[in-house]
Amino acid sequence: MADDFEARLTKALEAHEPQEMAAPGARSAAVLIPIVLEPEPTLLFTVRTDTVSSHPGQISFPGGAVDDTDHSRAAASVREAEEEIGVDPSTVRLVGELDTFPTFVSGYIVTPFVGLLDLEPELTLNPAEVTRVLHVPVTSLSNEIRREPGFTHAERTYPTEAWVWEGHVIWGVTARIVRQFLEILGEAGIVDPPEGDGAWWSALAPKGEPPGVI
Repeated sequence: MADDFEARLTKALEAHEPQEMAAPGARSAAVLIPIVLEPEPTLLFTVRTDTVSSHPGQISFPGGAVDDTDHSRAAASVREAEEEIGVDPSTVRLVGELDTFPTFVSGYIVTPFVGLLDLEPELTLNPAEVTRVLHVPVTSLSNEIRREPGFTHAERTYPTEAWVWEGHVIWGVTARIVRQFLEILGEAGIVDPPEGDGAWWSALAPKGEPPGVI
């Protein structure tokens, strides 16, 4: 199963031409989409602390700003995964990248990279940045748990599309990344693609600003 998943995903990513978007003054950032292949393909999400400077308390993929010492954005994504949750870089196989995703609240242009791990890694969380890691099976991110922008959960209204997994709300720019990743998995015949057109975020962009969400 893992071999078939990897082959299909890799082929779909090779067919995807990442689109890059520029925003004056924005900083470059990179995130890793870590997928543990066994016993079933599972995504690792981080729950950020309430004290980090950007997106406190939100669910995200491990990642952060690209440093001058990083020789590429891909390298930055793997470095950040090691620093935030202790993923050994030697265990990560990068198989592709998605489009860039601008944000206008934190001022970043985010590039997601897809990384495969054969087995569940031994994680060491950076307590200054991450409170816990969510292990979300790829097949769990179905349309049944997808929510339209403007939905309310636990007495809070969210302005973006989201996936609510076991009470955890995956929203904002992470939801945009999840949508494109699921669309690619849909093209590979691995999952059903997400419903809707995903264009909700353009309506949230301030007039005169590049499209992006928190």
